[in-house]
Amino acid sequence: MNLAGFPYHALDTYLPKLVKAGQRVAICDQLEDPKLTKTIVKRGVTELVTPGVSYNDKILDNKANNFLAGVHIEDKISGISFLDISTGEFFVSQGNNEYIDKLLQSLKPSEVIVQKNKQKLFFELFGDKFYTNTFEDWVFTKEFGEDLLLKHFGTNSLKGFGVSQLDSGIIAAGAALYYLAETQHDKTSHITKITRIEEDHYIWLDRFTIRNLELLYTPNDNAKTLFDIVDCTLTSMGSRLLKRWIVLPLKEKAPIEERHNIVEFLIKNPEFSEVLIQNIKQIGDLERLISKVAVARISPREVVQLKRALDALEPIKLSCSSSEEPALQKIGDQINCCQLIKSRIAKEINDDPPAMVNKGNVINKGVSENLDELRSLVYSGKDHLLQIQQAESERTGIPSLKVAFNNVFGYYIEVTNTHKDKVPPEWQRKQTLVNAERYITEELKIYEEKQY
Repeated sequence: MNLAGFPYHALDTYLPKLVKAGQRVAICDQLEDPKLTKTIVKRGVTELVTPGVSYNDKILDNKANNFLAGVHIEDKISGISFLDISTGEFFVSQGNNEYIDKLLQSLKPSEVIVQKNKQKLFFELFGDKFYTNTFEDWVFTKEFGEDLLLKHFGTNSLKGFGVSQLDSGIIAAGAALYYLAETQHDKTSHITKITRIEEDHYIWLDRFTIRNLELLYTPNDNAKTLFDIVDCTLTSMGSRLLKRWIVLPLKEKAPIEERHNIVEFLIKNPEFSEVLIQNIKQIGDLERLISKVAVARISPREVVQLKRALDALEPIKLSCSSSEEPALQKIGDQINCCQLIKSRIAKEINDDPPAMVNKGNVINKGVSENLDELRSLVYSGKDHLLQIQQAESERTGIPSLKVAFNNVFGYYIEVTNTHKDKVPPEWQRKQTLVNAERYITEELKIYEEKQY
């Protein structure tokens, strides 16, 4: 296998290009503190970024899901799963290979996991336009897949998700979940459910229909697709959902009428619509923010954005719950504004924090006494030393003592020979000069330790 490397500071330049070209990029980090070892610092692979598994904003398309698909091919009933680690969405289905092809063409996964000895068959059935990776046969078994899913969701069965009878689908879902572990993505608590895609609920569009109608993509330069024209959504989440609605048209009357009723209500109630518009604009991409929280990749500014999003949900919830449209009432009742999370962010995080934690000034004053004290030492160090100097001068009656620092023994108190008889016994003498003596105290030792 050919390998190439580049330094970490060039990550944002090369990572998107390589991943979008279908390459897998291994990120290596130091595995131990350089201060704690006298030998070469251990390094190792901490993450594998692939086309279908990434949280990087420069790789992800805000208006499209970044699905990793697992495909288990059989003669009659094949299984398929779609997992977007950046949003936590996880879908599963099964059916004949024509149906699997329609799903692949509709949801356009960025990467597909297939059985090693069936990769050639996959290309024959579904084309060679997908980036693929393979596993051995033992990964594609019902027992292995079901065991992985049960451990992940912490359940005794998959009946609650409505997928327990989808043997081929479970195998495909297990392969996708296993791929996350193999690429060092072990923080997956935000993937809280697996949803069944019901074949009977949608009108299925084949690859030729999707292509010829130019629903999402067009072979013509500068041409607009149906999605380009109708996408007036206010958030990235809305764009992704609209794209899915376009390629998976409903065919059951009840949910279609429900959507129509909501649209009619919004048209007839412009003031209500304006409340939704103004607040939805403030939400941003809440799905991907929450996923970053789950994997501890969220920045301080994104945490504040999360609070703003939760703030914006309150008027949306109130408006929907009090509307006259039953479908909107149901939506309002389902919204959780997460009051505890909001209040903690407001109390503990600075309203205008830096983009990176290591820049400091992220945590509000009053949250941690130790942090407040350390900040005081950093930003008010001279004032603190002057306070020590003044306090010791008043305590000992030595008017000319001064607190200073050198690289040999750190902070010290200097006393002229005229007043050295007033020096307290607890001071430790460190240096004798022609006209003065230098001492250290326990208070100065503690101050120095906190500084470094």
